[in-house]
Amino acid sequence: VDLNFIHGHAKGILEASPISYLKAAQPKGMLFQENCNNGVVSSVFTKFYVDHAEPLAVLEQYKLKGQWCLGELLDGHEFLTIFPIAPVSLIMPMGQINY
Repeated sequence: VDLNFIHGHAKGILEASPISYLKAAQPKGMLFQENCNNGVVSSVFTKFYVDHAEPLAVLEQYKLKGQWCLGELLDGHEFLTIFPIAPVSLIMPMGQINY
């Protein structure tokens, strides 16, 4: 996970989103806020208050192995991660499409 890439692109991607709650959402965590000391690295406040107990229990296993870099997940937030991808042609011959 490239935290520098997330930091550099999150705001623009969120603002360009056609999904209204993402368009208005603000990125949160150490990547986006000075003096952030709540353990969050990269998240977005979606105001979706869902039960994260089961996925967070599984996530604990990754944290114990040192395999997690996005920090904590606060109530009403979702993790924010963005990955670079290679450009894709809008017109691709049928023989080149992998199903």
